[in-house]
Amino acid sequence: MRFCANLLSLMVLGLTACGGADTPGYSFTINDVSVTSAYKSLDVHLRQGLELSEQAREALEHGITLTISLEMELRSDNNMIAVRRDTRLYMLRYLPLNESYQLQDDRSGEKWAFPRLRHLFAALAELDVRLDTGPLPPGSYELRTRIRLDESRLPAPMRLPTWYSAQWQHDSEWSVWPFELNA
Repeated sequence: MRFCANLLSLMVLGLTACGGADTPGYSFTINDVSVTSAYKSLDVHLRQGLELSEQAREALEHGITLTISLEMELRSDNNMIAVRRDTRLYMLRYLPLNESYQLQDDRSGEKWAFPRLRHLFAALAELDVRLDTGPLPPGSYELRTRIRLDESRLPAPMRLPTWYSAQWQHDSEWSVWPFELNA
């Protein structure tokens, strides 16, 4: 019995040490979202913070394409039923021949080149997205958003190790942004 108690306290101590109180110097966060109603759609403006870990930066600079996934879910506030879900993908590449970084919007196919990675992240920090909804009745709604590094789009040999490495955990928490639609 005493052995089990000692083992349990040792496990708790080990898990606490692994978690640590230190926050990493990398993460993705959604800082602010504003929603404006348009004809059968919503115009969403997002302000976010993006910082890659050292391992993710190294992979990018060695030719690995990184995919950032922006997930949005529109819910009706009175019954919390999801009205619309949408995911936007942004691919980040390093182009060694001209020593620049490329950002590609998966949906439009548009590509932009940046001389530095921080310039690319500055472009991603303020996003304007149109969310097609169809006609929406007036009322209270909430937009849930999160941004994450999509490990499932990495090359196959890299996927399993990234699931267990803290250096690849960049996902923001789901954030909720309430708003009203008037007639």
